[in-house]
Amino acid sequence: MATFSYYSPTIRETGILPDDLLEMLHEEDRSPDNPVVCEVTDVFEQLPVISDIRGGYAIFEDIERFPETGEIRIAGQTIKTSRKICRLMEGAEKIAVFICTAGQGFSDYSGKYNKEGEYLKGYIVDTMGSLVAEKSMDFIQSELEKQVLPEGMKITNRYSPGYCNWPVDDQKQLFSLLPANACDISLSASCLMVPIKSVSGIIGIGKNVRKSSYSCDICNNLTCIYRKVKSKNNQH
Repeated sequence: MATFSYYSPTIRETGILPDDLLEMLHEEDRSPDNPVVCEVTDVFEQLPVISDIRGGYAIFEDIERFPETGEIRIAGQTIKTSRKICRLMEGAEKIAVFICTAGQGFSDYSGKYNKEGEYLKGYIVDTMGSLVAEKSMDFIQSELEKQVLPEGMKITNRYSPGYCNWPVDDQKQLFSLLPANACDISLSASCLMVPIKSVSGIIGIGKNVRKSSYSCDICNNLTCIYRKVKSKNNQH
């Protein structure tokens, strides 16, 4: 089995700021007396307590692409990524399989606040969990990029089950390539990750791979909050 590179970035290392969440919430009023701003600030200050960030990746050289079927074989495991993602892996000489979680605390605290009738704070905590998971993976992906650079290698964008027609149940194949209970992330019977605020997927590595500055154009998830933020920014 490939070596797993483990990371546990701090909130500071992820670069997360309150404005990042306000942007995701489409909150234009940034005045300190705005209740949403107050709640976001409060939740942000609690992040060191709520979060338990863990993640990492394993790099595989035994890979084979099948563009006509949209399948990729990694160390004997076949994943059905979709033809679109398979094409985006063109030039990959290696593939990194990654996982990352923001921790169970976001679901616990969100549920607690909702039970107490603090629905706004519950929603903000839940949304913050998604942001922390993605920002943490941004950090880990950046570390991967630094690792392969001395070899003259570049990386692709990261791609995950559930997007671009990649079936969610392929999580089983991905997890089989990683150490058992890596980062304390497990799969439910329906192949959803636990903790919920977790991400997984693949990143291509090679001298001739391409990484775009923004990859939402290739994804068919029209309700994604990150797509909405990008669309809003493009209007200015």
